[in-house]
Order: sequence, then structure tokens, then C-alpha cells
Amino acid sequence: MLSRIILYTYNSNNIEDIMTEINGQLKIITSNDIYAELKKEDPFKEIFGQFKYFDLSLLMLGENERADAWLYSVITLIQAYLNSGNHDACFIMDKRYGKNVQINVPYFISGTEPLEQYLGLDQRIITNIVDISNDELSALKTYLYNNLYGNEKFKTRLFEEIVKFRVFNKLGEHKIFSAFICGPSGIGKTESAWLLHNKLAPKERFIKINLGNYSEQNALSSLIGSPRGFIGSSKGELTDKIETSKSKVILIDEFEKASGEVHNFFLELLADGKFTDSLGREYDLDKYIIIFTSNFSPEEFTRNVSPELRSRFDLKFQMNQLSSIEKQNYVRYKTDYYLEKVKKTYNLSPTQKEKDAISDIDFSDIHNLREINRLIENKITDYVCKNINGDDVE
Repeated sequence: MLSRIILYTYNSNNIEDIMTEINGQLKIITSNDIYAELKKEDPFKEIFGQFKYFDLSLLMLGENERADAWLYSVITLIQAYLNSGNHDACFIMDKRYGKNVQINVPYFISGTEPLEQYLGLDQRIITNIVDISNDELSALKTYLYNNLYGNEKFKTRLFEEIVKFRVFNKLGEHKIFSAFICGPSGIGKTESAWLLHNKLAPKERFIKINLGNYSEQNALSSLIGSPRGFIGSSKGELTDKIETSKSKVILIDEFEKASGEVHNFFLELLADGKFTDSLGREYDLDKYIIIFTSNFSPEEFTRNVSPELRSRFDLKFQMNQLSSIEKQNYVRYKTDYYLEKVKKTYNLSPTQKEKDAISDIDFSDIHNLREINRLIENKITDYVCKNINGDDVE
């Protein structure tokens, strides 16, 4: 007799492909289904014969941390399946819940495996900086150079360090690539991390942690979770985002606002290449890129970040404000980008004179690209509203 099952977990980003593959063979299980089956003369026999895939995710929705809310339903269903003569079914679940279920039901679940791989949907898409080919690395470099404006020296230094990291990661000497980028707001610090993510894993959720939320005492619990049983215990933001995204780029924003406890956490993470959450689960971040950003000046960086932690960063760089020529190039790029979308959406093609008027922006006293972008958006909006009916804009 079968003693335990394998739980197949999936990334919710792939749900459309999964539904196409298992269409007509799926039963989404709710608590009401469990209680309704138990009232029958031969519980679960009919659905085990009718369906192959049983999705348990709805049992967990909103109750992931409260095992008492879903434990009975999960055990009842799995136990009925193990005692049945039909062992062709697959129990599936959103990967956000998989580890927690396995921990709480070890006598019935032997382990978890990716559903995408089981279904043959796993295309082995490489999302880390180490295993992509040299041609793909070159394409990534070109993409970053073309889309990150200004700070040419930073882009050069970044890829010099990435090339070195690829070598030493394959030698087993260096697990995580880390960069600490300082500078004023709106000059491309966070954009650099997003561009790396968007080229390596465009279909995945961007992993961004804002440390402005972690300045209070015990903030580490919010980052990696608090032990089960604590009042207000919950899953950590970092662990949750790592579990739900295949992206291997993490942005740690506003590092200057983090507590000393959080500083020490990242010191250990960069040293070991892995960390353990509050429930004892290990997260291996081999081949990850972690970009730390801050408004620190070089002097503040030296004064507020310990020498031990500073030495762990592969790249430390102070970004500068863009020159007038760089800002002008940015305005032209953004104007062309928006107007191309306007053409596709509203079937409007501006004259050269109209293009020049849109890109004629006084940015002499503006250094934040987000502020410049708002001015461009205002002009694009005026152009669209002027040339089509108001109803079409809404």
C-alpha cells in the first residue's frame, strides 16, 4: 500500500500553461468538498475516479500560518487517497504553501517537486547570471547600457565584477554577487537592479525589499518571519518573495534605514551564501545577485556600515547626477518610447514639430529622472487629449 504522496507545487505565474495542460482533469478542493464527501456512502471514490489532479491551494488561502484551519481537510483527503485502490492522482498546490504543508504533514507527504517539471512545462530557462552563455551576457550588457542613462563608469565596473563573479562562482568560491550603490534619488540605482531582473527573468516577479520598513527593533522577524506560536507571527517578506519568484536578482532598497540586526543578517548571508528562516528552513542563494541601494554619501557609508559588512560587497559605487546631454538623451528616448505606444493604442502619429514640442523640457534644475519623466508624461497626455475625443482617453 502507498504510504506517502509527493506534493507537486507550481508557480502561480505559470497557471495559464498549467491549466491548458491539465484541462478537464483538475478538481479544486475546498473544505466544503471534504465535508460533502464524508457524508457519502463511499467517500471520495467518485472524484478519485473522475479527476487526476487535485489542487489544495484554496484550503490554505488566507490560513497558511494556521495549520488548525486546514490540517484536518488535507489529512482526510490524502488518507482517503492512500487507502483507495486508485493511485494515479496528483496532489498539487501553489508553491507559496508547499513547504508549510510538508512540515506539518510529514507522515503523509514525502516531499515536494515542481509541477511544471512533472508536466514537461519546465523549459529549463536560465534566470541566473552564472549559467547564461557569453552571448547572453553580452546581450545583457548591451541591454543595460542602452536603458540605464548616465554613469558609464558604473556600468563598466558592474560588468567587470560580474565577469569575475561568474568565474569564482563556478570554482565554488563565491556564492552571491553583491553591489552597494549610493547616490541621490532618481538617478538609476533601483533601475539598474530592475533591468538586470527584467532581462534575466522577465516573466517573474521582481524581488524588492524596502528596508525603510525594517528600522524598528525585532525588524528581522518581519524580514525572515517569526517563530510559530509567537503573537502576531507571520511569514517573512524576504522568504515569501524568494519562494514565489524564480528571479535571481534581489533589490534591497533604502539600506540606510535598516537596523543593526538587519545589517548583521546580511553580513552572515553574504558570507555564507544562505540563511535559515525562523522555522528552520534553509534558503540557498547560490548564483543570486543582490543590489543594495542607499542615499548615503561616501562618508556616511563609511561611518554607518561596519568594515566587516563593507568588505563583503563585490562592488561599492557612488552614482552621480546626469549631465545635461545625458538628460537630453533620456528625454528623447522616453518621448519616442511613449509616442510609439500612443501610435499603437490611439493610432496617432505626431509631426516632427509636435515631437520637438513634447521633448522641449526645461530640466536644468531637475536631476531626478522620475521628476523629468512626469513632465514628459504631462506633455504626452496633453498631446493625446488634444488630438482625440475625451471619451477615447478614458
